[in-house]
Amino acid sequence: MFKKSDEDFIENLNSRRQIRSQFVIADKMFKKAKTGRTYIDVTLTDKTGRIVGRMFPKEDVEGKYEAICIGNICRVLGKVNEYPSGSGRYNIIIDNFKELSEDEYEIDDFVITSDRDKANLIAEIDGTIAGMGNVYLKNLLKAFFSDKMFTDEFFNSPSAKFYHHNYMGGLLEHSVEVLKLCKTACEIFPELDNDLLYTGAILHDVGKLKAYDYDLVKIEFSEEGKLLDHIFISCDMVKEKMKEIEMPNDLSTQLLHLILSHHGEVKNGWGSPVDPKTPEAVALHHADNLDAKVKGLIQTL
Repeated sequence: MFKKSDEDFIENLNSRRQIRSQFVIADKMFKKAKTGRTYIDVTLTDKTGRIVGRMFPKEDVEGKYEAICIGNICRVLGKVNEYPSGSGRYNIIIDNFKELSEDEYEIDDFVITSDRDKANLIAEIDGTIAGMGNVYLKNLLKAFFSDKMFTDEFFNSPSAKFYHHNYMGGLLEHSVEVLKLCKTACEIFPELDNDLLYTGAILHDVGKLKAYDYDLVKIEFSEEGKLLDHIFISCDMVKEKMKEIEMPNDLSTQLLHLILSHHGEVKNGWGSPVDPKTPEAVALHHADNLDAKVKGLIQTL
C-alpha cells in the first residue's frame, strides 16, 4: 500500500519539480492549444484540494482520453509546472498515469470532508428550530429533521460537484453559513420575517440530496439532478412535507418563492425560474451567493 507523502499533497505543490504520486481523476475534457494541437485536461484531487493535469499525447489522443476513467485513483508521473510563469498557479504536465487497485493506496488520502465542527453546525440548526415562534415553519423543519434517514444524508452530503462546498458534509456547512448570514441580515433589517428567512436558509438546497450521486472520492449529478435541477427538487420535497402539517397557502407560497428564487434574477441564467420579489427572498439570494462565491475563492487559493 502506497501512502502519499506530505510534499505530494495538492496543497503543497508550489514549486517546479518532478512528481510521482496518486490522485483521483475528478473530471476530463479535450482542449485545443493556440497552435491547433489537441490536448487533454484532467482535474486531479486529493483530500487537500484540486489541481489541473495536462496531457499532450503525440498520437492516439482520443484513445488516451477514453482510457481515463473519472472517479478512479491513479498514479501520475509528470512535472509540477507554474503557468503562467511567476503567477503562483501550478498544474501538472502528465507524462504517464496508471490506474491503481484498492490495495495500492490509502483511501483516507483522498476523502475530502468539511473541516468545520459537525456537532456545532447541527446545534446551530437545532437551536434555530427550537427558537422559532411560527408553529407551521417550526413543525415543517421538525418533520424533516426528526427523520433519521434524512438527517444522516443532510449532515454528510456534498453541496456541489464543483465550485464550492464540494465535499462530504458540504451541504450542512453551506446551509449553516447561509443561515448565519441571514441572521446577521435580520439584525440589520428587523423588518424581515426571521422565521421565514431562516427556514428558507435551512431548506433552500435540500434537493441536492437527490441531485447528486456520490461516494468517498467522486461526486456526480444523478439522473434526477441532470433533468430537474436541485431548485425544482427542493421545492418538490418541501411541498410534500407541507402536506403533512397543513401549512396555510400564503405561507407556503412565500417559502416556496424563497427556494425558487434563491439563485437570483432569471436574467442571470443561474437557474432561478423566478426573480426574488420579497425582502426575504432578496436576503436569501445574496446570503447564498456570498457564501458560495467567497467559499469558492477560498477553495482555489
